[in-house]
Amino acid sequence: MTNTLEMKLGIISISDAIEKFFEHYPDDVLIKLQLAHKGPFYKYSFVGNDGINRHSLKLNAQTGDNIKNTVKTLKPKHQDPIRRDAKELNLENMLSLSTINDIALNAVPVSTPIQWELDRKRERTLWKVEITDEVGANRHEVKIDA
Repeated sequence: MTNTLEMKLGIISISDAIEKFFEHYPDDVLIKLQLAHKGPFYKYSFVGNDGINRHSLKLNAQTGDNIKNTVKTLKPKHQDPIRRDAKELNLENMLSLSTINDIALNAVPVSTPIQWELDRKRERTLWKVEITDEVGANRHEVKIDA
């Protein structure tokens, strides 16, 4: 079995984390996904909406346990189905986190990734990887087509 980035970090896979989001919110479209080291452990953060409410879910990336769950009613302009569809992340044929991480590390002169974020800009779903040096003084952001 391939040693993935998730295995190296000791976290659940992105696909398992996405599945947990949709277990909580099966009618949502996913509009943001983030993996970051915050506090004592890695956290997955998700934002989605069902056309009426905006849902945010934070998971402990090591255990998959729910940390925080919030629901906010969308403003009328954000309830528009066209707008909702335009923000939906394209999860089809998504590159693996390991591949994204390798591409980002090869693009910059520093070597400590601290955050991975999947977001949508116009028609493209992009990974944004934030990388720093060992002391955190030198920060770079690499954008990669997912």
